[in-house]
Amino acid sequence: MPDEIDRDQEFNEQRLEEMIEQSRFKPGATPSLFHCRLCGKSIPEKRRQMLPGITTCTECQEQLERRRR
Repeated sequence: MPDEIDRDQEFNEQRLEEMIEQSRFKPGATPSLFHCRLCGKSIPEKRRQMLPGITTCTECQEQLERRRR
C-alpha cells in the first residue's frame, strides 16, 4: 500500500511530465522562417502565423517527428 510520500512523488512526476509536454508546444521567441531550414521550400503564411517561431515545412516536421519515435 503506497504511503503519503509515494503518492506525493507520483503526483510530482506526473506534474513534471505535463509541464514538459506543455513546454514542447510553446511558440518560439524568434519569428518564423519564410523557407524551411531543411529543404528550402516555402513555409505557408497560415503555418507561420499559427506556429510562431516555426523553422520547418510540414513535410520535414513530419519526418523529424517520425525519427524521434
